[in-house]
Amino acid sequence: MAATVSVLGLGNMGAALADALIGAGHAVTVWNRGAERRAAFAGRCAVQDAPAAACAASDLVIACLADYAATDAVLAAPGVAAALRGRTLVQLATAGPGEAQALAERLAAAGVALLDGKILTYPARIGDAQTMLAYAGERALWERHRPVLLALGGASALVAEEPGGATAVDLAWLSFLYGSTLGLLQGAAFCEAGGVDPAAAFAAVPSWLVEIAAEAEYARGLIARRDYRGDQASLDVHVAAMEHIVGSANASGVSDAFPRLLVDLFSQAVARGHGAEEIAAGIEVLRPPAG
Repeated sequence: MAATVSVLGLGNMGAALADALIGAGHAVTVWNRGAERRAAFAGRCAVQDAPAAACAASDLVIACLADYAATDAVLAAPGVAAALRGRTLVQLATAGPGEAQALAERLAAAGVALLDGKILTYPARIGDAQTMLAYAGERALWERHRPVLLALGGASALVAEEPGGATAVDLAWLSFLYGSTLGLLQGAAFCEAGGVDPAAAFAAVPSWLVEIAAEAEYARGLIARRDYRGDQASLDVHVAAMEHIVGSANASGVSDAFPRLLVDLFSQAVARGHGAEEIAAGIEVLRPPAG
């Protein structure tokens, strides 16, 4: 069923969101501070030159701005607070600790419901069936707008009812993104140093992701039980492999900064008595100290 949706912010990501909503047949209204970005949507959907008018046009308003400060500035613009009253705002900017909760409280006092969302992909994959956006907020609110929001990513889900819950998942995504990207670049450097086209490693990524997915499911259970005993590979074995990477880096002239970081972190877990357990025990080094 078609819905009325407004998108505030038409940067690369905001434009991708608007495109996906238009493609799904929704009645879309867009606003952007710069006129050039607005003009690109002329004739494809409704275009407003003031944020208040865009907010007033739809039951669901999606803000995809640079950060919470930018969102706050738009929310403080003339007429916006009144236009949003009784509507739902989906906030998709990256948040710091406590920002989502503070925004939710301010909006609730103004009669505006909040779904705090985080985008766990690049603009090119907005709208794909496997793309996930993580949302936090009241379950009834999520269920009401779920059919519309699934147009942005078919694997999207409500991850928590507390507003800050989506931020935690976003940090998990960013940690995985940058950690795995660094690992891939490290591998490309090894390939080049060994006279191998890095394309050979890049082509293997789909196979590696199968292993990562299996390890993630295995680690999930171990971490949930806080019992890291298993029969796959001990942390001692993993640390030895990490030390092998360091030695190989030194021998080939490749930077050893990344593998040394791995050795340092996981050796701390070994020192705490987790050497015979699975690699998931490394979370004990990363968790906040007890108390």
